[in-house]
Amino acid sequence: MKYLLTGGGTGGHVYPALAIANEIRQTRADAEFLYVGHRDRLDAWVVPEQGYRIRFVRARSFPRTRSLVPLLLFAIALAIGVVQGALILLRYRPQIIISTGGFVSAPVLFAHGVLAKVGLSRARVFIYEPNAYPGLLNQVTGRLAQRIGVAFEQAGRWFDAKKVAVVGYPVRRSFLNLDRQAAREKLGIDQGRKVVLAFGGSGGAKAINEAVLTALPRWRAAGLVVIHVTGRYKGPDYDAVAETDAALAEMGIEGEDDWYRRLDYADEIADLIAVADLVICRSGAGTLTEMAVSGTPTLIVPLPTSAEDHQALNAREMERIGAAQVLYQEAFWDNACIHSGLDGEKLAQQVLALCADEERLQAMSAAAKTMPKTNSLELITAELDGLVAGQEPPPLRLESPPAPKSGLPLAPNALLRWVQARVQEVGGVEAMERGELAYLRYQADRLLTSEGWCEIPLGWRNVGIKLVAVLDYQERLPLLLHILTDRTPTGWMHRLCGGDFRHGGIIRRNVVEHGLRGLGATDAQTRAALLNALEADPYFEVRAWAARALGELFDVDGEIESTLFAALDDSSPEVIVQALSALGKISRNPDLLARLRRFYLHSNWQIREQVVLVLIEFLQRGVLEPTQLERDLDQVLISMPYFKPEFPLGTHLRRLADLVRADQPLAASQQ
Repeated sequence: MKYLLTGGGTGGHVYPALAIANEIRQTRADAEFLYVGHRDRLDAWVVPEQGYRIRFVRARSFPRTRSLVPLLLFAIALAIGVVQGALILLRYRPQIIISTGGFVSAPVLFAHGVLAKVGLSRARVFIYEPNAYPGLLNQVTGRLAQRIGVAFEQAGRWFDAKKVAVVGYPVRRSFLNLDRQAAREKLGIDQGRKVVLAFGGSGGAKAINEAVLTALPRWRAAGLVVIHVTGRYKGPDYDAVAETDAALAEMGIEGEDDWYRRLDYADEIADLIAVADLVICRSGAGTLTEMAVSGTPTLIVPLPTSAEDHQALNAREMERIGAAQVLYQEAFWDNACIHSGLDGEKLAQQVLALCADEERLQAMSAAAKTMPKTNSLELITAELDGLVAGQEPPPLRLESPPAPKSGLPLAPNALLRWVQARVQEVGGVEAMERGELAYLRYQADRLLTSEGWCEIPLGWRNVGIKLVAVLDYQERLPLLLHILTDRTPTGWMHRLCGGDFRHGGIIRRNVVEHGLRGLGATDAQTRAALLNALEADPYFEVRAWAARALGELFDVDGEIESTLFAALDDSSPEVIVQALSALGKISRNPDLLARLRRFYLHSNWQIREQVVLVLIEFLQRGVLEPTQLERDLDQVLISMPYFKPEFPLGTHLRRLADLVRADQPLAASQQ
């Protein structure tokens, strides 16, 4: 019996396929296998190491963008891959095709679909879907399959119920009977030491690697044993092995110390999990299932760029049942860019707290073991045997109502409205449950790290800035000030479309309008940033909101007053209006009257109106006496309109006239 397996790109697709193949190999002596993968991915070396033949096809992940170039490259790669897949199918002639998803499987499945149409492929197709909400590829190729195995019942709603079987997640047999004592003896680790295992999936994770390096000195001082699997990722932005080794050399740490062991990749990850008291990892479905089956306490760092943020949803579910704690990546400023990273100090502290609480670790382990099915491989092989025998299984009965999607709205503005309503519902940020608040602040960080400069109408970073204020995220104040004050030039295309700096004018305006004002920031750094923005920002809306914020957030001093005075000469009427408003609120300098006189007959009625409001403010606050305005009143009244409907300016002018002409003291006139 010939089996063709395909699915790859990441370990979440490769390892389920290998687990299924290993199970078949143990039960069917006549089984032959061929794996079809990608030359530059994990499957290229993992599959041969497991003793399986492999062939490669051209493939690219589907670009979730409307840009023509990525879509064109995807189409070209897919076309080439389909031709390569067709040639492999014609030569190998498999009876069963097993796909575990991932972009690598697309060419093979599409090639089979084409060949089946003309009678050149009679293979039966089994597709495995590990997620509660199927990926785009499996939704499309599910029509080509005779049987579809799903890990979650609700995933079956996306497919023909006659084809669907709920089989759980196929975990490698090595995870089902871990022996902690034997594994520690094998690896030479003392039975009494606390062991922390950190890894970031098959390719590694830069954020986890860097945070672990920061935490190492504190963990060493606490007597922990650290096993650090960096992954083999190597790209233009990061080299996991080289950069980790360079950092370790700088710290004077050897990769083979008795307390610290660094590995590029772990073929037998089960042994490492067996020795660990705590695992730091991502939250893909496969990884968390392996943690649950083995009953391993977990500190989860969700991947913030996962599709529909499914890793955060997985992590929160594990945290909800008490099997894990979640530590989210955060937005931070580096070299004029906003990046996503993991706080090494927070990681160090959380690991030390967990390792010092043996009772908590035992409770997490017990909770983890309540989650998964452990007979998934038997269920899958039974389905494959049914395919071979040509049996028609009973259709899946979905009697429970559709599971509500537990994620937040994907559209940024819809997310903002949802968070605003949620904060109001619980009675404010202070009343929000700690885990929920951390999750929502993580959403703000995800949006802040958006690199797309075209922010309208999507507004990813703009909404992130607004969420910072809504969630009273004071820790992000320094980042907002960096955005406001940064003057890094942008590319020519951005400038051609009206941009000026890397963080555009609309973003800088929202930093002031929503971020700084929403946080109520009154520190010296905020004051300096606002003064600089009012004096030097090229975008008039930023200058206008900076003037307004200075009037709302700060008490008057000589520098603020002189900067607001200078803003009265701004070329933008909006800036002049806001500078006048701020001066009316905070200035106590009667000399301002002389500066206001030149605006009495200004052509812009909004400026004239604001002058009147400033004069009213000065009279009410006692900065000016009515007698000081008697000579000015007639000049001000010249600008009053005498037609219907009346502008607000007319109302304000009459109020000013009443105050100036009153014989009684101001307080009496107000009574």
